Amino acid sequence: MPFRDTLLNLAITCVLVLIIVLVAVLLKESRPAPLQALPVKVAQMPPGQTASDAGRTPLQQFKIFPKAKFIDSRANEADTLRIKVNDTEEEHIFVLYYVDGLDPTLTHPQRVQEQARYFGVSSQRIIEEGQRATQYVAQLLKQQPFTVMTRWEEVPGLSRYYALILVEISPGKQVYLADLLVQQGFARVAGVTSSLPGDARSINDYALELQTLRKRAQQSKVGIWAASKL
Repeated sequence: MPFRDTLLNLAITCVLVLIIVLVAVLLKESRPAPLQALPVKVAQMPPGQTASDAGRTPLQQFKIFPKAKFIDSRANEADTLRIKVNDTEEEHIFVLYYVDGLDPTLTHPQRVQEQARYFGVSSQRIIEEGQRATQYVAQLLKQQPFTVMTRWEEVPGLSRYYALILVEISPGKQVYLADLLVQQGFARVAGVTSSLPGDARSINDYALELQTLRKRAQQSKVGIWAASKL
């Protein structure tokens, strides 16, 4: 084969290989990214604090309190609740997994500003709706039976524990309080996550369901979304 033909064949082969590589790269980049939920977060102790300093040691399994009682308290917010967990005088403040309820005061101005940016409203509107959200939860838990589920995972630096709360909204039907807050436009999907005891859904599956509820609330303009510019 003449030398010129050999060079031509080699050039054609190189061009074909280059085309195949470019097509493969384009196909890879065109694939849609998998739908993401929430990053899995766990509570972290402040620097220098040990497990023995933190009080209770988190359990592997959830402790379930089916006859919990809501207690009025200045500490109460939509996602932060003082609750009596049994028939004794034992009371604890629990913070909900998965959601960040609207703040009813300016006690934490940075968080209020973050919420205002997230919802596209003013800080003053966050506080106003946060007060409504707090009243909503108080009235709900005073009227409806609810169950507290906790592993005694402590909120860093505070004598508070993360928990899931199931509310019996009708006979035989229970719904997570986190769901209700997002549906009402009283909370954003954020914060520490957890497995769901006795529930086949994974952490990401449940977080994605919460995001779906958030989108519906936004589209329906309920709660804080009624004032949103987003």
